[in-house]
Amino acid sequence: MIKEKIQKSELWQYVETHRQNIENALREHLPLAPPKIETQFNEAVEYALFSGGKRLRPVLTLLGAELVGGKPEIILSSAVAVEFIHTSSLIFDDLPCMDNAGKRRGKISVHEKYGEGLAILVAIGFLNASYGMVFVNHTKMPKRAMQAHAEIVECVGASGMIGGQSVDLALAKSANSNGFLNKDYNIESVRNLKTSALMRLALRLGAILADAKYLELAHLSRFAELLGDAYQLSDDLLDLEEDGAIFEANKTFAISQGQETVQLKLTNTIDEAKRILIENFPSNEARNCLIQLTDYLAERKV
Repeated sequence: MIKEKIQKSELWQYVETHRQNIENALREHLPLAPPKIETQFNEAVEYALFSGGKRLRPVLTLLGAELVGGKPEIILSSAVAVEFIHTSSLIFDDLPCMDNAGKRRGKISVHEKYGEGLAILVAIGFLNASYGMVFVNHTKMPKRAMQAHAEIVECVGASGMIGGQSVDLALAKSANSNGFLNKDYNIESVRNLKTSALMRLALRLGAILADAKYLELAHLSRFAELLGDAYQLSDDLLDLEEDGAIFEANKTFAISQGQETVQLKLTNTIDEAKRILIENFPSNEARNCLIQLTDYLAERKV
């Protein structure tokens, strides 16, 4: 296993350092309706966004920028865009027509509290607001801003989060996993479309706006893919017993291969992710935090 000397709490110190700035920026750019037409929309927006999450995805955006020499304060609005997209995906994911989840992070889901119609409008509001965030502080850098805008479009689209959600729907209906297989994809890669797309966006968005080079972005894409795989494998391990009871057929790598095999695959995925960072980026705080994040995914219990 790849090891590197890193201060144990460096990642969480970074999160703590930047969290209040992220929270302030989220409030500054809230997609609120004008008072004259406001029903419960604005209340639902605040309820959905401020639910006590760790804000790891906007932190990834700041880290992606710093990894290639950027300044986090310049990238803050784009970190907001990432959290808006993440929040919209959670609202959509919980809907009765999707996962039909009544709770999210221990709180009543948005559609249960405010109704399905308003929940959909709030999710669209977050998504719509995200596209303009990449132009804040970057109007004099239109090429970077347009590339960042295109990155959001690709993340949300059919090859990213929308495609991943469609896979979730099919799996929820007990579709045959083999239906997702072709010469380019296996079932685990397809299942990770949504997770990896958001990870890739979070890491690359800040880097693009910090003027990252082509190879740097390529390495970040590969790291994000591995991070998404690690997150999914970690989830599968946590949910192994529950999934085994829910699905009659083998739906996840964890169910079909067993805990030891999955743990080994997770360890190998984490090692590969670290290797990409260590071999392709200079040693700095951002790289250290990202390395520690991969360890967090391997060790998390909830």
